[in-house]
This record gives sequence, structure tokens and C-alpha cells, in this order.
Amino acid sequence: MKAWTLAKKDLKILFGSPLAYLILACFSFVSGYFFLSLVTQYQIFSLQAMQMQGIKNFNPQEWIIRPYLQNSAILLLFFIPLITMRSFSEEKKLGTFELLLSYPVTELQIVLGKLLALAVFVGVALLLNAVGPILLFVYSAPELGATLGGYGGLFLLGVSFVALGVFLSSLTENQVVAASLTFGALLVLWLLSWIKDLVDKNYQFIIKSCSLLAHFDSFAKGVIAGTDLAYFVSFILFFLGLTLISLENQRWRG
Repeated sequence: MKAWTLAKKDLKILFGSPLAYLILACFSFVSGYFFLSLVTQYQIFSLQAMQMQGIKNFNPQEWIIRPYLQNSAILLLFFIPLITMRSFSEEKKLGTFELLLSYPVTELQIVLGKLLALAVFVGVALLLNAVGPILLFVYSAPELGATLGGYGGLFLLGVSFVALGVFLSSLTENQVVAASLTFGALLVLWLLSWIKDLVDKNYQFIIKSCSLLAHFDSFAKGVIAGTDLAYFVSFILFFLGLTLISLENQRWRG
């Protein structure tokens, strides 16, 4: 498959630079800090829970895993634009974008290759991120199904971030601009569910339905809903389609 061949090329370039390792290291360090903080907090409250009755949902799943997944999602919001900004912007800056379009491959294969490479990177980041929860299973008993579902949602969220970032990277040759646009767009989509109360009630459902946070929150709770799956798949396909249109327009202009 030509798309996978292109993906392997991009992965080789990506992991041949220090940026990928720096981002993975920072992501793992910060997420590890959050995990240890949550575990410490849980231990403190567990001592109090032994002396008090009637505390509901006091378990590792609700007090550690769920907030950890939510914190990890916010970290992806910051780190993924730093990776996607290179997708097409660097190709344009180095002058290899026209060469890429001259290969015997379609625009769809090029876009899928970029997406696959970055999806693998997201998967590697989440594997490192999951070290803490895996160790937690040794000493505690979180819900395995809910945890796996949460990480599935986190992966879909990360790939959604990637799809939007790749599209915005295709519009400019400036990597800083691409990263800034991606972060700004993702932040707006993330915060939509927080500002829904500020608009007319007739539009609140629409705004909430467009929010990345609202659809990921179900996964963090361990609930896999068809509407949330459909949202993320549609989100990814939508921005892949926009990237495809962007490349086709640039090929014709070239």
C-alpha cells in the first residue's frame, strides 16, 4: 500500500529528529506528574474515607483513571500541534512539496500517509502514557473495560487533533503559523461545551454536539456511545477531505 510506504518514510524522518523524542519525553514527564499527583491525592482521601461513611464512587477508576485521561487529553491539545505543523509546512519550506506531488501517488494516498504516520506517533505517546495505569492494576483494581475504552477514546481524540492539524499545515509553509492555527482551532472546539450556557437555549445542543470535550468525556467515564464514535470518525474524515481538496487545488495551481 503506497499510503503506508509514505507513512514509513514520514516516520523515519520524524523519529530521525530530536523533536519527536523531546515531545514524547515532555508529554510522558508531565502526564507522569499528573498521575503521581492523583495517586497521592487518592491515598490521602482513602485514609479519610476509612473514617467516614457514605462517600460515593470512591475508587481508583473515578479518582485516578478518569481525571488522568482528561488531563492527558489536555496535554495532547498542547503537544500535537507541534508535530502536525511539520506535515506539509516543512515540505513546502524545504521545496520538496512539488516533488511529493510529482510522485506516482494520489493526493488521497499522500494524505493517508501523513495521517497514518502521525497516528502511529500518537499511539506511541499513549503507550508511554499508559505505564502509570498499568502499574496501578498491579496494586489496585480499576475497571479494565472502562480503562481500555477511555484510551480508545483518547486515541480517537488524538487522531482527530492530527486530522485538523494536517489540514491547517497544508495551507501554509510557516510551521509556527500552522501550529498556532491548530492550537487555536482545537482550543475553540474544546471549550464549546463550556460556553454553551452563554448562548440561546435553542443553540445549546448544537454547540455541545460540536465540542470535542463533550464527546470525549463519555469515553473518560468508560461509556462508549455510538454517537461519540460517529462524531470522531466524521471529524477525521471531514478534515481529511478538506486536506485532499487543499492538495488538489495546489496541484492545479502548480
